[in-house]
Amino acid sequence: MSETLRYLYAIADARAAPLVGASELRGIEGAPVEPLVEGPLLAAISVVPASDYEEGPLNEHLQNMDWLTPRAAVHQDVNSRLLEMTGAVLPLAFGAIYRGSDGVRSLLRSRAEELRDRLRSVEGRAEWIVSVERDHDVGGLSEALRDLDAEIAAAPPGRAFLLGKRRDDVLRDERRARDAVIAEETTAAVEAIGERVYREPLIDDPAVSAVARFSVLAEREREAELGDAVRRLGATGSSRGYRVRLSGPWPPYRFGGLPREHALA
Repeated sequence: MSETLRYLYAIADARAAPLVGASELRGIEGAPVEPLVEGPLLAAISVVPASDYEEGPLNEHLQNMDWLTPRAAVHQDVNSRLLEMTGAVLPLAFGAIYRGSDGVRSLLRSRAEELRDRLRSVEGRAEWIVSVERDHDVGGLSEALRDLDAEIAAAPPGRAFLLGKRRDDVLRDERRARDAVIAEETTAAVEAIGERVYREPLIDDPAVSAVARFSVLAEREREAELGDAVRRLGATGSSRGYRVRLSGPWPPYRFGGLPREHALA
């Protein structure tokens, strides 16, 4: 087992190498992040110990949230800093490990055309997350629910039980209808600004507050416009009882990122 491995954070244009090299950016386990240049591309890498990042130990660590959480946060921070430095990055998912620089160089050479096309598609752009969450009180009771509550209060126990089941059904249907309205309004707002929009699949569960979540690829110069659109959504009547939130800019994991399929290449 070798003593050290190479951890790959992101790929960028080789012309950014001086910026990355002079950044004094620290990565996983506190090691310096360095640019590895191959042709027109660079890989932002750092050295990590094989004792923790060989396939066996790493797979065990990935099940340990106490180990994973702070390192995933460093991974995200490095890629966010790289985005600000370079203007365009292709971020890797956490845990892309190579035995040496040759494996990283091989990746950059073998997929050079594809990677350059990906970089061009996200240049001057970033990813934002727009989320819609339901408050526990989604705007009070409808007339149908108030009528059912009155019937339940006056009904004998057996009928009250059946009416309670009907009330649950009405509440669920009303909640789904309101969720659909705010989700559709949010979709229209972000699609008007974003170049590409991906709606994350979510579980339909009344106990879960998340209603919709969108990844939005947009030009950096439209950040303020996107923020204004989200604030307007939060002020509409249909958003009463919901929270519409915006976070970012983030590296474009959804639209330009690469999986860690080349681990230990």
